[in-house]
Amino acid sequence: MTKILKRSLYAGVFLSLMGCQPEESNTTKTDTSAPSPVKTAEHDSAVPPLLTLDELLNASDFQAGIKQSVLNDDSAALKDWQDQLLAVAKEVHLAPRDVKLISGQQGLLFIEFEAKKQLFNDEFIELFMNFQSIDDLIQKYPHLTGVHKRAQSLIDARDVAIERAATMLSEEGVEGDATQQARAQWQDYMINSGRLETLRN
Repeated sequence: MTKILKRSLYAGVFLSLMGCQPEESNTTKTDTSAPSPVKTAEHDSAVPPLLTLDELLNASDFQAGIKQSVLNDDSAALKDWQDQLLAVAKEVHLAPRDVKLISGQQGLLFIEFEAKKQLFNDEFIELFMNFQSIDDLIQKYPHLTGVHKRAQSLIDARDVAIERAATMLSEEGVEGDATQQARAQWQDYMINSGRLETLRN
C-alpha cells in the first residue's frame, strides 16, 4: 500500500468518525443555557430583513470589537458596539423580535455572552489541536455549559478517530509510537480538509 493511499485511508477513518460529531462543529453555536437568539423570523413589516441576526453578530469587526471589550472589562465599549449593532439592525430592517433580543440591558448581556463564546472557541481550538486539557478553560468560562458539552463531544470524536487510526497503524507493523503518528495524521487531516477552518468560524 503506497503512502498516499495510506493517508487517504486514515483520512477516511477520520472523516467517517468525525462526521458522527454534533451538527454544531463550532463550539460557539447557540448555547441552551443562555437566551437563545431568535433565528430569522418572519418580519412583521412589509420590508423583509436584508440580513439575519446571525449575519450581523458574525461580522468580523463586530466580533473583534465585542471580544476586546470583554477582555478589557470595558462595559462602555461593549455598549458602544451594541449601539452600532442596533443602528445597523435598523438599516437592514432586522425583524422586530431580533431587535428586541439585542436591545436594552438584556441585549447587552446577550452580546457579552456571544463574545465570551467566541473567546472560549478561540482558546479551545488551540488546546483541541494540540491535545491539551480544557479544564482550566471551562473554569474560566463556567457559565457556558452548552458550549462545554459541544467541546467535549468534539474531543471525544477526535480521540475515537485517533484510537482507530492508531490501531490500524499498529496492525500494519509501523515503527515508532502509533498513537503519535495517528495524532499527526489527524492534525494533517483537520488542516487540509478544511475542518479546522470550520471550527474557527
